[in-house]
Amino acid sequence: MKTSKLVVIAVITCAAGFIGFETAAVASPMTNAQNIAAGKSIAFNRTQGNCLACHVLPGGKMAGDVGPDLAVLPLKAIFKTKEKLVDFLYDPEKVIPHINMPQFGKNKVLTHHQMELVADYLWSLKG
Repeated sequence: MKTSKLVVIAVITCAAGFIGFETAAVASPMTNAQNIAAGKSIAFNRTQGNCLACHVLPGGKMAGDVGPDLAVLPLKAIFKTKEKLVDFLYDPEKVIPHINMPQFGKNKVLTHHQMELVADYLWSLKG
């Protein structure tokens, strides 16, 4: 059963590529769920993203209140794309001068991939 689903996905992906559709947009829901879980883990980790030091996040314990509540902040309306959110995480001051937020990428706190995972998690919030 699992193999036949993979074959169908592969055929659809190849056909989409053949007729000119972007295949990068075809993603397995499981991969998305794994990315979101990994991003949440980084965001909650006190030695990595440490988002809870300043922000409220759903399910977070001992959240800070220096930054906005990310559970209700409309990130999709603010940033429009996940890529713009990743850019913001890389260097928040480049987007909002004098913001009091760590420069996760610029200061090499997180890798680009880790920032993408955090963005996947934040993007999944209902805000």
